[in-house]
Amino acid sequence: MNRNFDLSTIISYLYIIFVSILIFIPFMISFWRSLWTPDGQIGLSNYFSMAGVFWPRVWLSLQLSLITVVLDLLIAIPAAYALTRYEFKGKRPILLTLIGVWYVPGIAYALSLVLSFYLIYKQCLSILGFIVTYTTGFLPMMLLSSIVAFRRLDISYEEAAACLGATGLKRFIYIVLPLIGPGITSGILLTFVLSFNEFITAFLLAGPTGILTAPVKVFDDISHAGMLGFVAAEASILQIISLTVIFVYLKIVGTRYLKGTVFF
Repeated sequence: MNRNFDLSTIISYLYIIFVSILIFIPFMISFWRSLWTPDGQIGLSNYFSMAGVFWPRVWLSLQLSLITVVLDLLIAIPAAYALTRYEFKGKRPILLTLIGVWYVPGIAYALSLVLSFYLIYKQCLSILGFIVTYTTGFLPMMLLSSIVAFRRLDISYEEAAACLGATGLKRFIYIVLPLIGPGITSGILLTFVLSFNEFITAFLLAGPTGILTAPVKVFDDISHAGMLGFVAAEASILQIISLTVIFVYLKIVGTRYLKGTVFF
């Protein structure tokens, strides 16, 4: 039995290592390519040569993704709480409307939004258009993760707090939010990473607004220059930032503040 257990454990670890290698190979290749300069030397010059051009795009993408996360949280958490705790007419149609964007191809949804900006909401042909499309596009992800978290939360905790005199707002802030932390964490991470690397909507809005996010800038450079070292450096930066944010969030916020141990 010990031999079988050891063999199954070894196979499990080998499988995890094999899958991890497959996942990280593209990143390692692009990072290795980013170290090669045009004259055949190895160094970090590609990262410094694009500092004044690419980093502002990265900062813009970070701002858009953070704004998207905050707005989706403000919309999704109260909506998910209402959809799971209360019964009212039209509940299912409202839920289907909120998550309906997932049933539409991304390119079709983004194109519809851009056309509506052209014809009706012309003020959205600016940075506001990015915020609107990102927020509505990634809201279903945050909403569904919040709904799952609320459904897994035992309502007896809220009832006990109510018996002790806690108001509805206090129960929500001090009881509900810390306990649904893992669900919120998954929604925040997915929304941030996907909005930070969003390409389709950003590409369609780049023309009328003249605003290039980091992913669109990488595509534009690949189209004009090919897979040169500085383009690989741009792609590596996006990957490094995404992985770093996930690691830091899970290490500092996700495991300490959003699992009910320490909240304030």
